[in-house]
Amino acid sequence: MDDFNFKKQKNSNLIKNIFWIAPIIVMVIGFLPMPYGYYNLSRLVVCGCSIFYAYNLYNKPDITFVWIFSFIAILYNPIIPLHLYDKEIWMVVNIITGIVFFIKRDV
Repeated sequence: MDDFNFKKQKNSNLIKNIFWIAPIIVMVIGFLPMPYGYYNLSRLVVCGCSIFYAYNLYNKPDITFVWIFSFIAILYNPIIPLHLYDKEIWMVVNIITGIVFFIKRDV
């Protein structure tokens, strides 16, 4: 029974790690010149991971980060994309977003 609980905890940690590492990786790759389709994919990843974090933080006392991750989800949403028209602005936004994901990686 202990082996089962260990595997369950290990899988849970792996899933949590994917949800903070994946958006950081896609945003770092986005610093390179990539085709437009890649940025749509990165929006999907960052938006989905932001929704995951907002949902998981909802019942915790740190409600500020629920709002922050909700804002990030809206900013990166792939359905109605927000165009900032300047890659340098997106680079700054991506760095800030990556820092937020890194700070809350233990959610």
